[in-house]
Amino acid sequence: MLLLKLSSLLPFLQTPSSSSAAEQKVLKDGKASPLNSKFERLVYENLDLWKVPGVAVGVVDGDSQWSQGYGIATYPDTKVTPSTLYYTGSTTKAFTAAAMSLLVDDNANYSNVQWETPIIKLIPEDFMLSDEWATNHMTIEDALSHRSGLPRHDYSYGGNYEGKTPSLQAAVRAIRYLPLTAQPRTKFQYCNIMYGVASHIIQTLTGKWLGDVLRERIWEPLGMKATFFSSDDAAKAPEHLAQGYVYYKEKFQPVREMDLTCVSGAGSVVSNVYDYSKWLKSLLSTSGPISKAGHKALRTPRIFEDGGDLPTPFTGPQAYAFGWSTGVYQGYEFFEHSGGMIAFGTDLIFFPALNYGLVAFANTAVTSNFLEQALLWHLVDERLNIPEEKRFDWNKKNKERLQKANDKYENTWKEVYPNIPNPPLPTSIPLQNYTGTYFHPAYNNITLEIKNSVLYANRSDATLKLEFNLEHVSGDYFMAYADSTEAPGTAFKVAAPAEFKVGPEGISKKFGLAAEPAMGPNGRIWFERV
Repeated sequence: MLLLKLSSLLPFLQTPSSSSAAEQKVLKDGKASPLNSKFERLVYENLDLWKVPGVAVGVVDGDSQWSQGYGIATYPDTKVTPSTLYYTGSTTKAFTAAAMSLLVDDNANYSNVQWETPIIKLIPEDFMLSDEWATNHMTIEDALSHRSGLPRHDYSYGGNYEGKTPSLQAAVRAIRYLPLTAQPRTKFQYCNIMYGVASHIIQTLTGKWLGDVLRERIWEPLGMKATFFSSDDAAKAPEHLAQGYVYYKEKFQPVREMDLTCVSGAGSVVSNVYDYSKWLKSLLSTSGPISKAGHKALRTPRIFEDGGDLPTPFTGPQAYAFGWSTGVYQGYEFFEHSGGMIAFGTDLIFFPALNYGLVAFANTAVTSNFLEQALLWHLVDERLNIPEEKRFDWNKKNKERLQKANDKYENTWKEVYPNIPNPPLPTSIPLQNYTGTYFHPAYNNITLEIKNSVLYANRSDATLKLEFNLEHVSGDYFMAYADSTEAPGTAFKVAAPAEFKVGPEGISKKFGLAAEPAMGPNGRIWFERV
């Protein structure tokens, strides 16, 4: 997820909710539930701090399981229970990798599918990168471990590909037009799109929708009857599907569901903590339907992650496996993955040596993840009996993340344009001559118009629906200030440099936007006037 900028927030009062999991407070083996009154107080303190309506938490400790819901799933008064459904975001990736492991295991039917198999040999008509060597050598392993050389390019999803409605195949075919920002296998670059590629491989080879493959091969064998791969299926379920919210202008505002077409195997799962607890049990026991070899492959570190410049409580660096980050905490190896949508957040952690796992779902973007980190790592610290004074302050770290994001949003223009003349140069052409529709074969259309005396664009047909104003800097150089039209003021509020190339007739021919941060402040996605 991207960092977000939050406006000033007022306290939101919530009252504890009851849960259908009350009978799980103490199990037959005598273990007391970690979801006790102390934890409940911590939950409501953090729901208020991070302005999240509600959260569901599940804990697996050996043969014991506990689940509890807190707060609001849907306003005005539908409370969270362990059966409440949530969009689980990027925790989908582990399921996609697990499905791929089933093909790798099946030499009778898919002998051509191995982790080191070049993708071009499996979907030759659809797969091409902007670099010929990368195209010919990119493997399944590279795609699933975020070492493809392709950065996120998240803002390219959706829209009309060659006049057609969005499809996963079209999204995969458009990758050839997206710039790489590293040599393959040299750098960790989180990339949702490559999990879309993995999805397309599975669907092409099996002839089945990935949602059906997961249901038939993984979810049904595990008894996960409340896990889905589409919004429509989740909406028809007997379990309540939580509403996603954004806390904006001092109140919770509902956010429309996100189109899952192009995110597919990167983030399409909808589930609840009951079902994810079953998934955790399978992961901890390395039991079927995934083979022992499959479990080992999913856990094997493939590349070191970029730890960032803020402190963590972990020993040494973290690495990425297949759909899992892995590291060491207090001497114990753990596997973790967060998930985020435009109005939901998920966190999933398990410690194999402790036979211990945790999951949390909540219904805002990004702030849910901050909430979940504070809650789940508290439970881990309780499990390990870490003294209070030695515990890592996750809320402090995430407040620092927000402040850094705020500072970046406000000050990017100074870094990008350090030598603006005083006074700035006027635009080389009238503002009206910049307006029009511009096209990029992967990012699709951007239409610029004049609104409130500034250039304005609304990307309403993209998966991540954005609008942005172009504020003039100097000459034909601008800053784009973008925000989500669905969940304003959150993770999608970004500032990026932009510029125009003007033709001799006095009309702009190209519009360049720093739409992908990994390309650097001088990198541009160039849109041609149509």
